[in-house]
Amino acid sequence: MSLLEYLRLDPQCRNLAEGAIHAVAPALEDPDPAPVVMLLNEWAFDLAGRMPLPWDTAKALEALNHMLFVELGFEGDRETYDDPLNALLPAVVARRKGLPIALSILWIDLARRLGFDAVGVGLPGHFIAALRTGPALLCFDPFNRGCAVGEEAGAALVRAASAGRVTFHPDMLRPATDRQILVRLVRNLHLRFMHAEDWEEALWTATHLILLDPEDARVHKERAFVHLQRDEPGPALRDLREALRLSPDPDPELQTWLQQLEK
Repeated sequence: MSLLEYLRLDPQCRNLAEGAIHAVAPALEDPDPAPVVMLLNEWAFDLAGRMPLPWDTAKALEALNHMLFVELGFEGDRETYDDPLNALLPAVVARRKGLPIALSILWIDLARRLGFDAVGVGLPGHFIAALRTGPALLCFDPFNRGCAVGEEAGAALVRAASAGRVTFHPDMLRPATDRQILVRLVRNLHLRFMHAEDWEEALWTATHLILLDPEDARVHKERAFVHLQRDEPGPALRDLREALRLSPDPDPELQTWLQQLEK
């Protein structure tokens, strides 16, 4: 199944782990999500038998974190953080390490299988997970073994991730939609490929970003740039025209590129 087919079947991307695999499929030797989904089912079945009776959210979360970070040994990859494998869920499962967003996707998906209303929270520079409990949002950091994150800890994460350039605001601790989570996952790879000037890989990440968020003018512009680097003026021109159509504000750079290509 392609990402486009997955989005047609699950436009809200509720099956998050499955979507995370389809979203990066061109980077995988085997893009079939079934093995990872089966593992998550097995872990959830095991965890369900450990859930406290009577129900206790804190103890249930303790069991979840113990399984993922102690028994299974998942951890944030600090040594080779920029390795693209850290964003590929099958590789994360095999290597037991990954980016904050990849580990958060595993945590969220597993928590949902236990009946929690789990969501993602896209802090600037550092992705975390959370549970909705009535009006409250309880946040956790799977990159740091599922530790709790309040406003103070959230501010520290943003400060560290941005080297102090971004000022934390409590509104940053807001849930992202599942589709937004996949956008951010693919963008992680896209930025790495763009920085490395790997235009073949950057082409598919840009295309997947367009599939996930087709109304975002920036992504069409980025794919046009990739096409230009690949000496593909026709596709670049089409993307630039679409970016111009979608742009909420005038973009002089877009106009300049278009004028040069339309000569």
